[in-house]
Amino acid sequence: MEPLGTIVLTGDGRIQLMTRKAWDLLTQYFQVASCQESKLPENLQQWVKHQISLPTQNGKVPSSFLPLRLEHEGKCLVVYLVIAQIGEQHLLLLEEHSTQLFSITSLELMGLTKREAEVLFWVAKDKSNTEISTMLGCSNRTIKKHLEHIYEKLGARTRTSAVLRALENLGILGQP
Repeated sequence: MEPLGTIVLTGDGRIQLMTRKAWDLLTQYFQVASCQESKLPENLQQWVKHQISLPTQNGKVPSSFLPLRLEHEGKCLVVYLVIAQIGEQHLLLLEEHSTQLFSITSLELMGLTKREAEVLFWVAKDKSNTEISTMLGCSNRTIKKHLEHIYEKLGARTRTSAVLRALENLGILGQP
């Protein structure tokens, strides 16, 4: 658990366990030198609460959420939230990466699967579904299905809006 930076939270958001790596990343990215080790920084706590409160389908809680990305001094902190059930423990996984421009890897950091990231990368390079299916060795229907998942994850309705959302999320395109 130590290389990732791991925080185990109780159902009410208190820190139950935190690795040293997680503490170092929290103090670096949230500039909270005097942060109490038993409590998350306020803005991170609000993000966790917001993620847990998001509407779910059929009353079921998703096992994971889109990650939080923070950039600082040429590096990027990615925070993943994983929960088992509402009211039980929550797990925060913190990973630090070098800031990258638009790439398959950077798209994966937004919560896309590797294949979804590959599809969106080629969509951004103005490739048709047929061209993408040929390059990736799959059917046109599979590409369409990947695009449906991408649209859902990014809150987009078209190829163009999906690319724009990705560029905004990566900080490449400024948000209005």
